Amino acid sequence: MNYDLLIWDCDGCLIDSEWIGCQVEAEGFTKAGYPISTEEMIARFCGVSSAEVFSQVEAEIGVNIRHHEAIVNQDEALKAAFEQHLKPIAGIHEALHELDNSFPNLQMCIASGSSMDRLEHTLKLTNLYDRFENKYFSADLVEKGKPAPDVFLKAASEMGVAPEKCVVVEDSHLGLQAARAAGMTALGFTGASHGNADLHSRLEQQNPMAIFNDMKELANLIKKLNMLKSTA
Repeated sequence: MNYDLLIWDCDGCLIDSEWIGCQVEAEGFTKAGYPISTEEMIARFCGVSSAEVFSQVEAEIGVNIRHHEAIVNQDEALKAAFEQHLKPIAGIHEALHELDNSFPNLQMCIASGSSMDRLEHTLKLTNLYDRFENKYFSADLVEKGKPAPDVFLKAASEMGVAPEKCVVVEDSHLGLQAARAAGMTALGFTGASHGNADLHSRLEQQNPMAIFNDMKELANLIKKLNMLKSTA
């Protein structure tokens, strides 16, 4: 018995956006009165929906900062930064092609904490939109974002696949928590520009089936997972 659905987190797994996004967001929060570095943004909020980030920050400082000029202009600043700097994860197009050839019955989709508009924009910038058109799902569509399992369960339901037949690729510890809560098999990825020993340690604490840092490894990992599932 093989896995039927591969669910991708988008930021940091398909597109190398985490450092860019967290840098812009850190600058906005700092100007709005909540000093935070890019590194802190990544460590604390990687994989968290924007709504949840604002809720946590505003709970800490007791002030609604969403109407501050720096925050209001943040979406435009993000778009400009992505248009200038965003790239797909190294080797992702080749990895997707290899998965198609090796596992012709394996469906793929996206479950992300990013908004639907941001997903569409960044997927188009990285030439991934055509592959995932109508197969990307945002935390905007569910009640709770990661680490709740809602967006993964939404994706599996929309794709018509049971959770236990899904594999998730995630770059955040909160995303791995969400995948586990959804009853799915999870893989941790550390090959984006924000990947380091600290990220590896945070992912390791969530006990994924494997952690990898090169998309060339993914097809072989899926093969091994299918073998384990067949013998279970």
